[in-house]
Amino acid sequence: MARVTVVTAAYNAAPYIAETIESVLAQTYSDFDYVVVDDGSTDGTADIIARYAPRVTSIRQQNAGAGAARNRGVETADGEYVAIVDADDVWAPEKLERQVTAMDQRDPDAGLCYTNATSVRADGTTLEAAMIMPHGPLTCLMAVTGDHPIVTSSVLFRRRYLEGRPYRNLPVTEDHHVNLKVLWRSSERSIFIDEPLVRYRVLDTSVLRQVDPWERGRLTLEAIELFVGDMRSEKPVPRDIERRGIAWAHFQWGWYCIHGGVAYGSATRQLLYALLGDWRLSGRVARQFVKMGVTRVGLR
Repeated sequence: MARVTVVTAAYNAAPYIAETIESVLAQTYSDFDYVVVDDGSTDGTADIIARYAPRVTSIRQQNAGAGAARNRGVETADGEYVAIVDADDVWAPEKLERQVTAMDQRDPDAGLCYTNATSVRADGTTLEAAMIMPHGPLTCLMAVTGDHPIVTSSVLFRRRYLEGRPYRNLPVTEDHHVNLKVLWRSSERSIFIDEPLVRYRVLDTSVLRQVDPWERGRLTLEAIELFVGDMRSEKPVPRDIERRGIAWAHFQWGWYCIHGGVAYGSATRQLLYALLGDWRLSGRVARQFVKMGVTRVGLR
């Protein structure tokens, strides 16, 4: 039984999946197994994955989304840790070793460990040398009010805090929902390694960039509401965190609409909901109303 199960959800990832797999297999830490779930790809992804057998276990399913594919991978895990890496991202060789050592030695009860990351273009050239600003201990309040500094491919979970099928059908926000639950279940104990041990590839074809701004806002709110609801019978989230998190999600919904140039009526409603939920957002809300006014005047 391996201590770590690495999970990749892959959909039409043929241009990048080989580099991702090779970066995992090149880890200096060796006590892991690797599961790649092919989420119904129609390109050459399945053939590329097959080249790495038996070091990589391949599971193929009908297209059901990244969350469902990650759940299939998590279900195979029986060790202490689960690590997630997206099918177009790349790990530094020491990534797993540094994280397992930190979880073992710095806090044996931490729910998750995450690292800094470098963002890169499709061709691998650097956009940002470090995506995450240094910060203090991560709390759920921080994570639900705008400071969610976890790059999906950087996270290592302690498996006992992942229950059942942890990922929900929430395109672009399913990872946020899971991170919040693990953070809360572990009494907000996490470890941040401030080194760029992941290369995060920014693609125009990514789900994040393709989703409609209005829909992205709705999913952001739904992720917070599901987190609160899922915890209600297990470890209830304090009302203040719930209220401020939902207010921030409404603010983000309005922000996405304004900066995407769509649904200004919806943006207005969402900004008002945000203000009613948390007066601390008044300055931000005012700036967005100004931004929306300037944009609409410019369109005339």
